[in-house]
Amino acid sequence: MNEKIYFFADVHFKGTSSEEEEKKFLKFQHFIKQIIQNNIKCSVYVIGDLFDYYFEKKTLIANKNYKRVFLEFDKLKKHNIQSYFIAGNHDFWIGKEFKKHFTDCFLEDHIITKNNINFYLTHGDGILSWDRKYRIFKKIIRSRIFIILYSLLPGFIATKVGKTISEKRKDSHKLDNQVLGKIQLELKEFSAKKWQEGNDWVIMGHYHHLFQFSNNNGNGLLILDDCDENQFNYAVFDGKNLLLEKI
Repeated sequence: MNEKIYFFADVHFKGTSSEEEEKKFLKFQHFIKQIIQNNIKCSVYVIGDLFDYYFEKKTLIANKNYKRVFLEFDKLKKHNIQSYFIAGNHDFWIGKEFKKHFTDCFLEDHIITKNNINFYLTHGDGILSWDRKYRIFKKIIRSRIFIILYSLLPGFIATKVGKTISEKRKDSHKLDNQVLGKIQLELKEFSAKKWQEGNDWVIMGHYHHLFQFSNNNGNGLLILDDCDENQFNYAVFDGKNLLLEKI
């Protein structure tokens, strides 16, 4: 039997409790349980924004809402199921505590190969040429100097600033059809370059809507839908085909 690969993105777990968060967590928990119960060789890839905000400080590490999410990945590890994390724009600032729950974590785009098929994995932020303000912002917040300075802030202030930035970035996902069309066109152009480099599929998240495109040569682009309290969306590669599933 071929090894399966699961992909999902943009769960945006919060550090606070609510009815919506509980429903979302239960769907995620069911997803993990389903993988384990299938009892097959597989791996799981989180394509960014697992958390709505994450910066590795003791206050977050001790937060019960974060700890229970990590516990689910520990369950995968106990069953010899590999899990990988591609950094998103909401949870780029990971550290040792975060990394120990995954097989490996990647701060940049990552390529995997299964059954002679190359998958180019990216969260997707910073690609759009006309989103200049965010591209500059991304370089700043990912710089070593900024991270060091930010880490010096008291935990409650750093968390408040981070949450404020996260909330403002969410407005960028409220798009009309015209803007969506513009985004999809540029992401297809981005993917075409990756296909020319020898990749078969480009998989990303970030844009909070489902979009799938294939060219005449069989190359594909998949933008994963987000996961919320109503529906947990994911894709699975069964060894031959990339399938869309939901819980």
